[in-house]
Amino acid sequence: MKTDLLLAEKTHLGNLLEAIQRCVYFLDATSRKLPWLLNGQLLRQYKKDEALFEALSAFNERFSKLQDTLAAAMRHA
Repeated sequence: MKTDLLLAEKTHLGNLLEAIQRCVYFLDATSRKLPWLLNGQLLRQYKKDEALFEALSAFNERFSKLQDTLAAAMRHA
């Protein structure tokens, strides 16, 4: 019984670590679509650029997902 519980926890943690790897992969891919260094002047210049703001939105969403997944993994570690 105790071994089954430990195995389930290890499996869950392994799944969380795989999810973290996926989050990082897609976050990196999204960050490559953004012009770095972002500053106020650039954002004002491209304030109507849908592609830029869609990429920023995706970056924000993926970063948030990474934070949530890291927190879940830390709770189970």
